[in-house]
Parts: sequence; C-alpha cells; structure tokens
Amino acid sequence: MAKETPPKVEKGFLQAESYLKDQTKTIELVGDWEYYPGLLISPTEMESLEKTREPHFFKVPGIWTDSFWDRGFLAGDGYATFSLKIQHGQKGIPLSLKIPEMETAYNLFVDGVKVSSNGSVTTSYQTGKPEYRPRIIDFFPKEDQTSIVLQISNYHHRKGGPAQIVIFGKTSEIHHQYESAILRDMLLVGSILFMGIYHLFLYWNRKKDPFTFWFALTCLLIALRVFITGNKYLIQLFPDLPWEIHLKLSYLSFFLITPIFSKYIYLLFKPYFSRRVYEFVKYLGFAFCFIVLVTRSSFYTYLMIPFQAFTLAGAIYTFLVIIRAIRDSLPGSILFFISFTIFIASFINDILVNNLIIYGPLTIHFGIFTMFFVQSVYIARNFSKGFVEAENFAVALSDKNQVLQKVQNQLTDLNERLETRVKDKTEELQGKLDQIGKDMRLAKSIIQSVTKIPDLEPYLKVDILYKPIAEVGGDIFFIKRIQDFYYRFFLGDATGHGLQAALYSMMIQSEFERVSAVAMRPNDLLFYMNQHFYDKNADLQIYFPAMVMDFDFHQKILRYAGGGVQNQIHIKKDGSTSLFENTGPIIGILEHYRYGVFESKVESGDRIFLFTDGIFEELNESDGVQAWGALLEVIQNTTNLPFAEVVPSIKTMLFERMNKSQWKDDSTLIFIEIT
Repeated sequence: MAKETPPKVEKGFLQAESYLKDQTKTIELVGDWEYYPGLLISPTEMESLEKTREPHFFKVPGIWTDSFWDRGFLAGDGYATFSLKIQHGQKGIPLSLKIPEMETAYNLFVDGVKVSSNGSVTTSYQTGKPEYRPRIIDFFPKEDQTSIVLQISNYHHRKGGPAQIVIFGKTSEIHHQYESAILRDMLLVGSILFMGIYHLFLYWNRKKDPFTFWFALTCLLIALRVFITGNKYLIQLFPDLPWEIHLKLSYLSFFLITPIFSKYIYLLFKPYFSRRVYEFVKYLGFAFCFIVLVTRSSFYTYLMIPFQAFTLAGAIYTFLVIIRAIRDSLPGSILFFISFTIFIASFINDILVNNLIIYGPLTIHFGIFTMFFVQSVYIARNFSKGFVEAENFAVALSDKNQVLQKVQNQLTDLNERLETRVKDKTEELQGKLDQIGKDMRLAKSIIQSVTKIPDLEPYLKVDILYKPIAEVGGDIFFIKRIQDFYYRFFLGDATGHGLQAALYSMMIQSEFERVSAVAMRPNDLLFYMNQHFYDKNADLQIYFPAMVMDFDFHQKILRYAGGGVQNQIHIKKDGSTSLFENTGPIIGILEHYRYGVFESKVESGDRIFLFTDGIFEELNESDGVQAWGALLEVIQNTTNLPFAEVVPSIKTMLFERMNKSQWKDDSTLIFIEIT
C-alpha cells in the first residue's frame, strides 16, 4: 500500500481531515500561510481585514530576512502576522501544537484565544524582548476547523520569522513524539558525555596519548550543545536564564568544536596534517568565539554562515589528510574516513535545513553519535591492542626469565669456581698496587722537588693554588732564578694523570732545564722545546700547552710567550686589567714554529695571574668563553685584598660559583705580585 503524502498549507488553508483520521499521524504545518508584513493583527481584526485586504502568502518554515547588502545588520528586523485555517474534522478531540522557537518573539492564538507566547512581540527594538522556549499547546477544538494566528517580531537575530516547523496532531501522539525526542536526546547526551568522561580518565592515567584529552573535550562540548539546542533543556532547567546568555552558549558550543576537534585530528594524523593549517584553524576558530563573547546577538548571529563555510573548508582539508593516511595504510584510517563522512554528511544536511535551502529532519545528532561512537571504539581498540601486546610481552618476558634463571644458575657455578682464582689474583694485584703506590709517592716527591720555589726577594711575591686530582697531576710549573734580577716562570699542562703525567712532567722538566740555559727569551725557550718534542717524541705524540714569563728587573719589564694557552691576566697597580694573549700553537704540533713574544712594563703593586684551563672550565663546561669571563670577574674582585688573602679568596669564590666540592681536572693558578 502506497504511503499517503501529508497535505501542505495552500493559500492559508490546510485540508487535513482525511489524513488525520489515522490516530498515529501528525502533520507539519508547512506551506503558504497568509502573511501580513509590518502588521500585528489580533484574531478579532483578522476577519474584517481579510474582507478588505488581499493577503500575501509566506512559505513556512521561512524567514523574512532581507539581503545583508541592502539593510546590513538590520536585515532580520521586523514584525508580521501569519494566519492559517486547518480543516481537521476532530471536533471535541484533544489536539496539540508543538511550537518550536520563533525568531525571536511570538504570540500564538488558537480559535481567537491566546494560548502561548515567547518574549515580547512589539513594533520597536526598544520594547521587544527575545525568548526561546519550545512548548506543546493542548486544546479542545469546538469545531472541525481551527484557525491559528501567529504574531512574530524580531530585533535581535539575523533571522526573523517562523524559521522552524510547527507540528499539529492528536495530543497523545504529539506528547509521545516529544517524550521520544527527550529520550533520544538524553540517550545521546548520556552516551557522548560518558565517552567524554571515560576518555578524560584515560588521559589522566596515560598522558602519553594527548589526543584522548581533546577527544574527551570535544565530546563534552557536543553533549553541552545537544543540551542547549533542539528542545532547549537548559531553559527548562534554568527558566530565568537570559536569552542573550543562552544564545551565546549555543554559538560558543558550536564555534569551539571546530578548533578543539581539529586538535584531536591533528594529533591523530600528525605526519599528514600541516601544523600551519592547524594553527590557522585554531586561531581563527577562537577569534570567532571571542567576537561572540564581546558583541551582541544582532551582530554575531551573522557569523554563522561564514563559520559554517570555514568549517566545511576544514572538513575538506581533513578528507585530504585522511586519504593520504589511507594511501599509506595507516591503521584505523579507513574506519575514521567512514565515520567522518557520516558526520560531515549530517552536518551539511543540517546547514541546508537551517538555512531553509532544503526541508527535512535534522540529522546532526545521529551523525555526531555515529562519529564519536566509532572514534571511541577506535581509541578503545588501540588501548586493547596495547594491553594484548603487553600480555604478549609478559609471556615472552616470562620465557626469557626462565632462560635467564638457567643462565644465572650456570653463572653461580662459574662464580664459585672463580672465587678461589679471584682471591689469588687479588693478593697478587694488591702487591702490585702497593708497588704502584710507592712509585706514585716517589714521583710526587720528585715533582715537588723540581717545582720548589726559589728565593724571589726583593722583587716578587708568589702564591700558588695547585689542585691535582691524583697523587701526581698533569699540570707542571717551574720557577727559576736565572740571575739576581732575572726570573723565569714556566707553566704547562701535560696529558693524563698519575704515573703517565709524572713521566711526561719529568721529560718536560728535563727539556726545560736543558734549553733554559741557552734560551735568552721566552719565545726562544718555547721554540726549542717545540722542536725537541716534534723531532724526538713524534711516536709518543706528546702535545701540551705551555707558557713562559720572564721578569727582567734590570729593565723593569716582563716578557711573555704562550703556546696553545688561554689569555693570562695582568692587573696593574691602578686597578686596570690587561691580558697576555696566546703567541703560538701547543708544543710539539708544528715543526720550526717561531713563537711570538709580548713585552710589558711592570711596577710595584702590579699583580699577574697565570693559570691552566682546569681552573675555570668547571665554571661552565658547555661554554668556555663564559667560564673564562667568570674567572676574570672572580680575580678582579680580589683587587683590594692583601696578598695573603688573594688565593684563598679565589679558591672560595670558585667553589661557590661551581657549587661543587672538587675539580674534575688538574688546576693550577700562580699568583705573582711585584714588590
């Protein structure tokens, strides 16, 4: 049997008597209603007006909004009266009207009696008051025909007029449909809300998967939007909630979904989703939300169509991202594509219905539920796979532990056999260590003897900070009195520590003593030593930085030469600071290299600081320049201290800056004061 097509309103009249004989049927009052723009007509005035004035007709649902380009933000402002007669043949039988929201205030009259109103219907903005409060109106018709008069005014929304469908039918069926809608919405809200809370707990317990947080946040927003829109459950819970706040919540719950859901998709498909595109979607989406917060409804309601276009553009880009993921066989991408397609299809349907381009049911609730249910299953499946993999790893680990236990038993047997041999070897090794200790102490005494400070009076006072990290360190220094008025200081940094450093130090000391007698200037001494270690010790690859400073008190000058060392510090009597810069490469690396020499006048009160790199590198291991600067600052802070307090103060300040109790490298500082 062919399904009977519901009748439509034609020229303000609906013939529905035959259709409504079926007790289970309801009818949507769509079609051409009588329309009186710019007039608010009461039912008593309607009969006389119909006789004197030819009515216009208006297709309901519809809006009277003019072009934005013609009237700007006043495009939806206005007021009008709509009239309809229904031939239903249900005299004395309880009937009902399901009245949705009108844009944005209305008065409803049934058979001349005012049965419902929302807000204040007026002819001016100053007295108009908007309100959204869907209702069901029950009445008993006294005749087989019912007349309906609907007065509507709008000054607060881009859309004005009867934009929603009014449903007419038996009271029991209308209430049944309404209760079914409530049940559907509550199931939807509860399901999505539960999914959101569930994934919040997932994120709380596993923050390594941040996309679960954004998915949960999107679920909560969707649940809030279902609660705000449709049957307006929020208004039923809070009847005194201002219309402006309710509308802002409605728009914000929609505008926030796009940037937040895009974050979820971005994290899910990060290798394919451009960060720049995501940032654009995020900031533009939040910009829309900000405009809603700071402007009035008569302005921000015009943002809906641009935002819908913006959201569709983002959806198209998302489709391209998912297609790329499917091409690369990303797990779950096909399932995501199917659910996202259903969601976007329902979203487009609702855009077309809300903008009165097509007529039909709103499907976004079902699209939302399908999308988020599938996504929830997808995320749960990923977690389940993780648990399965963890179980498999646990089984594999148990097997490995059993094998390990067998190996451990074998090792125990071997250890028991080795204990006796280890004991014997330990005794043998202890004897050798004792001998090495004796050798180290001997080396230390030799080094101490060759580094003994001669009598420097009356020209110089010297204090030394020497911190080797072993019994014998790699830093070596010599102070030699060449003549009564001529003194030579040598400071080098040999490779290694312990016996190796001791052997290298003795080789360096031997060569220093040999060439010091013939080298009249510091650069000559470095030249001879460099040539010796280059020629004689090439196989040993002995390279070391060194510096030589000669004091000639006959001429009251000092001469300085440095090979591969950092700048040394000269603080003059007047407090000014100058630096002794490097004059050549480290010793032993280049053949026949002629080192430069630096000469400077000295006078009583001048202070000179010679040091190896170990004295300052601990201050900043990653930045040697910054570390050297810190040492310079420490030394400059001692300018006004007595001679005896300078080295202890430097040591204390270095330890405070390093926040350490010991150096990791040999460190030497020679403090010289001209008397």
